[in-house]
Amino acid sequence: MKKTLNLIFTSLLLMIFMNSCTEKELISVATIPADGSFLVSPSATAIELIKPGAGTHTAISFTWDTIVYGVSTPTSFTLQMDSLNGDFSTSIEDVISTNTFQIAFTDSVMNFRALKLNLKPFIPGQIKVRLKANLAYNNLPVYSTVVPVTVTPYDDGLMYKMPATLYLQGDAVVSNGTFPIPDAQQMVKVDNHRFALLVLLTGGKHFTFSSSAAAISDPSYKAATASEPINGGNFIPSGTQSTPPNAGSDILSPAVNGIYKVIVDFKTGIYSVNKAPGLIASPASLYMVGDATALGWAAPNATQKFTQTDANTFIITLPLIGGKKYDFITTATTWSDPAYKGATNAEPPMGGNFIASGASTVPAWGGSDIIAPAASGTYKITVNFKSGTYVLTQ
Repeated sequence: MKKTLNLIFTSLLLMIFMNSCTEKELISVATIPADGSFLVSPSATAIELIKPGAGTHTAISFTWDTIVYGVSTPTSFTLQMDSLNGDFSTSIEDVISTNTFQIAFTDSVMNFRALKLNLKPFIPGQIKVRLKANLAYNNLPVYSTVVPVTVTPYDDGLMYKMPATLYLQGDAVVSNGTFPIPDAQQMVKVDNHRFALLVLLTGGKHFTFSSSAAAISDPSYKAATASEPINGGNFIPSGTQSTPPNAGSDILSPAVNGIYKVIVDFKTGIYSVNKAPGLIASPASLYMVGDATALGWAAPNATQKFTQTDANTFIITLPLIGGKKYDFITTATTWSDPAYKGATNAEPPMGGNFIASGASTVPAWGGSDIIAPAASGTYKITVNFKSGTYVLTQ
């Protein structure tokens, strides 16, 4: 029995030794390909990443041929991505299964990597890619040629890139599809993700959004489908470079002619169209009044007077008492007719919609006092009469 166990133990040692020698012998006779002697091929050399469907849509793939070391030991691959000025010492790496000669990345994965490599959202920038090959245990590594790829990432906070300007155009608005688009149809940039406008719409007609007054822009922005709800829905970029190209439908206006507030939100990819009491004429001057201010409901003075920055925009920076109320008036008296109040009693604390409120408005003396944010502090308040919106920032 002891002799048999010794024989088995000796056989195992011999097998381990032979296997070790075989591996070393294979490595010693392998032919090392020269760096750059093999290629990694991207499916595209320039890509613009899209947020909708980012987790499922393939943004780019890479393929390569097998590497010949002259031995039968399996070859492993690692795809490396780095910034244009990087040296691959801190590259982003993907180890690829043996005998696999391609790898693909979705928009969301590539977007994360592009931002990590310091590319800026919505601005084309370059990264570089190379393939590392090696035998078992990282023996005899060799590298492909370096391939530059231009990537335009998106902003994770925005569904679509925010244009500098935005206009309404179509047969539902006064221009009736003609150019140039009049200033009355230029939307107001409310904040870093929304445009808004009070506008007269003709019932049962159509409109789209254009970033140019001279012609329909490429892309323009349309309803995602022909069945979006009348009071708003999803929109998409629509142009020759959009995915898919020239998709979407013109937006159908509500059935009844009237003044509507149209809001386009590039953070959510949603537009809204809601009936409004009317256009709001811009006053000659504007003041803050209310118990959220230092002077309470008493007549305001110069410290609570807005600065007018253009025909429709007024700005002021002042301390507010948290949770208290305020309104906007047009004279340095206790009240004005009209004054301007929150459109509802539930406007968001950092900004919302306002309406004219007076004896002749519809409804007369409508609206609600605006409630300041819960935290007392100094706020910058921007009021725009073309869009009927106010925004608070700190």
